[in-house]
This record gives sequence, structure tokens and C-alpha cells, in this order.
Amino acid sequence: MPRETVAHTAMAPADIDTAWRALDRPSTWEGVAGVDRVFDPVIDDQGRLRGFSFSTSVGGRSHEGRATPHRRIEGSVMAWDIDSGEVMGVLTVGLRDQGGQTEVTVTIDMESVGMLSTLFFGVIVSALRNGLPETVKGFAASLGAV
Repeated sequence: MPRETVAHTAMAPADIDTAWRALDRPSTWEGVAGVDRVFDPVIDDQGRLRGFSFSTSVGGRSHEGRATPHRRIEGSVMAWDIDSGEVMGVLTVGLRDQGGQTEVTVTIDMESVGMLSTLFFGVIVSALRNGLPETVKGFAASLGAV
């Protein structure tokens, strides 16, 4: 099956602690890498986000998927295993302190697992690659919101 990795980096107008706390808010993940809506979040007793369902639009159709923990390094990396039935992979957000601001790198490693996505995988990757810079810029900006 086809596989691709795309990434982009932007600056968040927040210190790293503020940016990190924002990653535990389910609504923060809306708008990143094609995620239109987040619902059914799983939050542990310490207030950490441990998973969520999401919807995304691919080829004019809405698809639902699930994000489950892949890796978490407190204060620097939050990564999710993503599965939408047609596409699966890992969505990783890495944070680096930049003296009052935070460098945010979003990396998406994805592969096609469904027949439809295999046929349109090049189009999906192209759309993601073209839209990622603006998406990551907006995502980074949201990490400074209270």
C-alpha cells in the first residue's frame, strides 16, 4: 500500500508550557491535518487527553476515524495513531522552546489501507502537502489561546 510522510513547522505565540497544556484540549486538534471535528474525547483523571474520535473530509465525503495514543513525552511530543478506515498512520506534534515562543512541528506519516484511498492516495497527499503550511500555522496559533 502507498505510504507518505509530510511535515511542516511554525511558531506558536506561547511559551512551551502553555502550548503543551493546549495539546490536552480536544478542540485544539480540530483543524490540524484535515481534522474537521473532534468528538468523544477520552481524558484521564490527570486531565490528559488519551484519545478522541474525529471526522475529516476526503474527496468530498466525510469520514470518521479514531486517534489513540502512540507516544507521549511530557512537554515535548504528543503522537497519535490515526485510523479512518481508508487511511491510517501517525500524527505527531513536537514542541521546542524558543524563549517565550514555541516551535511546533507537525508530522503526518500515513498509508492507504482502503481501496478508495489507494486509488486517490496521490490526490490526498497532494492536498495535504499543499494545505499543511497554512494548517500548521493556524494550529500553532491556537496553542497560545486560553
